[in-house]
Amino acid sequence: MPDAALKLYRPDGSLVNVKGTKDGTLRVYKHIPDFASLVAQGKVWAALDTTTNVALVARPTTLAGLTAQNPVGSKTNKVLLSILAYTDVVPATLGMVSVWQCVHKLQAAAFTKDLTLTGTGAGSATPFLGGRTYSGDLILDRGATVVDDGWVPVGEPVESNIATTNFVSREIPLRVPVILTPGYHWSGQTLATVVTFETALGLVWAELTDDELE
Repeated sequence: MPDAALKLYRPDGSLVNVKGTKDGTLRVYKHIPDFASLVAQGKVWAALDTTTNVALVARPTTLAGLTAQNPVGSKTNKVLLSILAYTDVVPATLGMVSVWQCVHKLQAAAFTKDLTLTGTGAGSATPFLGGRTYSGDLILDRGATVVDDGWVPVGEPVESNIATTNFVSREIPLRVPVILTPGYHWSGQTLATVVTFETALGLVWAELTDDELE
């Protein structure tokens, strides 16, 4: 009996090479679609809080700077791609601000929608593909009380300066994207080496169905 073969073809009719393991199992690679494809499909968004708060001077515990929640019943997964951060007030001495994140382990009751994500205006969701108004359901809460599920620093420090006021910003790409399935949430916070730093956070994220994550 001849060996069975599987052939796959592209839309233009050309043949696609298929790889398998030594025992004949088809080899499949799962991945998140590439960034350009997501942007072209209008599935990538950014939001930045325009209200700053005094940064912490000790490791974060139960007070979050910004909390993102994918509500129960959502039809999409929220994939966090980058953290946005900026300062608008710094102390008159040398100091640094680091950004921390906490991926929470359990579902929680709905948080407060402190940032209205409408697609226009300060602090709203900005589409990477222009001309679209945000119609998703991501919840962004400022200053929420959360469970300390373990905070870790992310990226390089946001600020190091000697001044009384200035404005410095940074985007921190997440090497390992955070995937929030419906009902789960993430928190970010800033930690300063000296008091009086005022900071705000934001996010870049994609909204994908289960099939798009396979």
